[in-house]
Amino acid sequence: MTPPDIIRKLEAELGRGITTQAQALYLMAGIRKLLEQQQAKKQYEYLTFHCDWALRSKLGGPTAQKILKLFDAAHIQLKTAVELRDLPSELRTEIERISKMKLFEQELCQFLQTNGLPSLETNRSDGWVHFLHLYAQVVEDCSLVTTEKNKFASIDSVTLHVELTKQPVEGDMWFKVTWTVLDKNGLSSDIFVINSFSLKPV
Repeated sequence: MTPPDIIRKLEAELGRGITTQAQALYLMAGIRKLLEQQQAKKQYEYLTFHCDWALRSKLGGPTAQKILKLFDAAHIQLKTAVELRDLPSELRTEIERISKMKLFEQELCQFLQTNGLPSLETNRSDGWVHFLHLYAQVVEDCSLVTTEKNKFASIDSVTLHVELTKQPVEGDMWFKVTWTVLDKNGLSSDIFVINSFSLKPV
């Protein structure tokens, strides 16, 4: 499939609005093909990482190892009951950017714009957050795993879990994304992010 074909299909999908996990996965698969064909994987490091994560049951590539090193540094302190807010400022900032998927959001928005594709906000003002809850469910339980290249790490894996509230609150559906860090001694620590999207989008 040529880049124009892929772009045309993604344009149609984004134009309709991404409302299901299947559509979110289709979007990431299409973007991954474009990144490959445009030789843009290095330019969009975190977008490539998140595409790969959606398409694999386990992920251990170079960007995954970079992220795991940060979680490793945080876990050493978090497992001793240190709060996220009390981590060293630079480490806390990096962990927050990853756990809130800010780098993913930035690169995805830039990629869509560069390729003349509709944004996630085309059909709803909270398009990114709504997409995020779908994407998080796609990668749920697909672990980031430490490889031999990261042999000094104290952790084995990081796994993401998603919880949606059973009932909406004032028209909003809230969801919690938890990043669980598991170390080589069987101890774990959690970092979570809470978001919401409207059930009556504008």
